[in-house]
Amino acid sequence: MPSPSSSSTQSELRWYYAVDDAHVGPVSATKFWQLAEEGVIKGETLVWCTGYTDWVPARTIDGLFRSRLGRSSDSSFSGSSSSSTQLQPTPMKPPVVETPEVENDTTLLMQIAKSGILLGLLCVVFTRGCDQIDQARVEGLAAERSISEQEFEQREQSELRPLQDKVTELSAPNYVTAEDKKSLQEAVEVLKTSKVLFATEREQLEKEEWGPLRAEEKRVASEKQSVQMFRKIASLLGTTLTLLGLGVALFYGPSDQQLGIWIVLGVVIAAAYLA
Repeated sequence: MPSPSSSSTQSELRWYYAVDDAHVGPVSATKFWQLAEEGVIKGETLVWCTGYTDWVPARTIDGLFRSRLGRSSDSSFSGSSSSSTQLQPTPMKPPVVETPEVENDTTLLMQIAKSGILLGLLCVVFTRGCDQIDQARVEGLAAERSISEQEFEQREQSELRPLQDKVTELSAPNYVTAEDKKSLQEAVEVLKTSKVLFATEREQLEKEEWGPLRAEEKRVASEKQSVQMFRKIASLLGTTLTLLGLGVALFYGPSDQQLGIWIVLGVVIAAAYLA
């Protein structure tokens, strides 16, 4: 059992004891024995004293855990070192961190997974958003042209139908008077004139409004078609990155996040399938 040399006085003894990763001390022998009695220093606590070459468990110190009656004669309490020079305790070795490389690799993989998920979702949202915008532009131009054409046709029918009905009515009798014939000729002339006016207006609308709208609609549809392949590739790449990131996060992520990852994974797969 380790004990200091007997040539020094009790007051020269300086004790150190380990607490977690650090050492505490120096403390006097009296304080050291008091700490052992109070339970601060236990049998497995590593201790060091003047003259020791290394840290030792406290249970190996003779008389440390005996009754106080026998401590005054204990050599480990009253002994001393062979030299009056005050030595410094050997620094405590820090506890070994278990598998730090594995933890660092896991952290790095989780960061890569998060980056992949964010980048993949960004690609998917961007490509789908561009498709929706282009489709809305095409549908908007088509709707604007269609509404204008329908309004013109309704106005044309509402004005020509009464004239056509009047001509039909005047043409029905087999025997008509000269006045009826004159009224019929006038109605026919009014109907022809109205048709000519509406035809001219149609041509003008086709040239100034419907034609440009139709040309713009074709241009936007053509642009959408030309970039459709690139958008599909970007969307597929984004979906792949998102799924890979979710897979890595599911495999290496904390257990308390597994349910959320499964939900996100299911939503992504359902969205990719429905698209």
